[in-house]
Amino acid sequence: MAGVTSEQAMLSVVALTRLADELGNEWRSLGIFLGLPKVKVDLCDANHPRDMERAIVDMLVMWQRKTADRGPEAQVVQLVQALREVNRVDLAEKVMDGDFIVRRGTGAPVQETMDMDVEEGDQESYSYPVQAEADAAPPQGSIHTPNHGQGIHVQETTPAAANRAPPPTYPLGRMVGRALIINNIKFPTRHQENRRGMEKDSHDLEQVLKKLGFKVTTKLNLNSTEMKKAIRKFVETKDHSYSTCLLVSVMTHGSGADAMGTDWRGVKLHQDIFRPIISSSIACPKIFIMQMCRGGELDFGRWRADASRPSDDPEDEDSDSSVSDSDEMVHDEDLQVDWVEVEQSLQPTDSDSVILFACADGRKALRHSLEGSVLIQSVVKVFDEHGRDEDIDTLFTRVRHEVANCNASIDVDGSPRIVKQAAETRVFLRKKLFLQCQQNT
Repeated sequence: MAGVTSEQAMLSVVALTRLADELGNEWRSLGIFLGLPKVKVDLCDANHPRDMERAIVDMLVMWQRKTADRGPEAQVVQLVQALREVNRVDLAEKVMDGDFIVRRGTGAPVQETMDMDVEEGDQESYSYPVQAEADAAPPQGSIHTPNHGQGIHVQETTPAAANRAPPPTYPLGRMVGRALIINNIKFPTRHQENRRGMEKDSHDLEQVLKKLGFKVTTKLNLNSTEMKKAIRKFVETKDHSYSTCLLVSVMTHGSGADAMGTDWRGVKLHQDIFRPIISSSIACPKIFIMQMCRGGELDFGRWRADASRPSDDPEDEDSDSSVSDSDEMVHDEDLQVDWVEVEQSLQPTDSDSVILFACADGRKALRHSLEGSVLIQSVVKVFDEHGRDEDIDTLFTRVRHEVANCNASIDVDGSPRIVKQAAETRVFLRKKLFLQCQQNT
């Protein structure tokens, strides 16, 4: 691109930080146009849920490291083009004009410690600018990050050589684990919202989990208070110390960020289900399988160029009903996890957990009145065929593939329409997790 000088091509970490200051919600789209996988962009957001600027800097530094071999001038060309693609021509022009460049000697001194020579598969460690201290240098192997003007010292947790080792795995317990299934089918205050025939889902999931070695507790038709009580009892009274993992599956109507009790009162997913389990003293990894709607939209799909139109033969397919309000969640169609060993006593609060949602945020979850829901039946099939041999992330990738390939038919204004569903996974695992125990390996 004409007009890009070598000086302007010097995109320092400071430049990226200043750019992050002016970017808004379009930063996710920018990451996609910069060639980053969507899951990488989503993970930047998940790592800094309350600090968009930090998430943007993570994303930009990740892109800069990934494209380091192209040279700084080519990086500026790509960044300018991507900014234009997301309709931020103003920022594209500023990058071209060198407005974000910090020239040595023209401002406060800056310490930059970004290592661009990282082999593929190594742990990604990001660097951020801070005010340099005149009387102290950062110790070797550390990173400085900004925190509203205060320098934070982040020590690397893993030697570089360890990152080239095979992906770590969670230790196996004496038993595979305990599982809690909550399946709400009958809603006395709204009989028309009864989830017909959904006994099959909890029955089939219970059977396949027992086959894998889980000890399963199944609860049917719980109101909101009973759901919270069942979660607390599962955490506080069950012994999970000998388990490889634990599993919780909730099947019910969904309303945005709530799972509905049979009294049609919401149970907060994060506050009342995920958080009490993830934040508990239970050491083993946690698996959540959530069969519920997350909004009121149907997904009628989009045609692939290489796909033929499926048959329009209607099937007896219906969908969970819910209102259309929803929380912002990660959308992920093909999540891959960078497994990183972290051997220290203090761990991130949300680590060692994985959540499988039936559908994308804002969408309806499909179920058949006789055959069960698309998600749970896909989980049952995949767990039955591959559950003893593959790690949970690979299993859930198979589940997402099964769900996406399902063609359901519903009646819309008197005409049959094909509808689709995309399951979503949120992964906070640090290692590979296998549904095994010491006796069956």
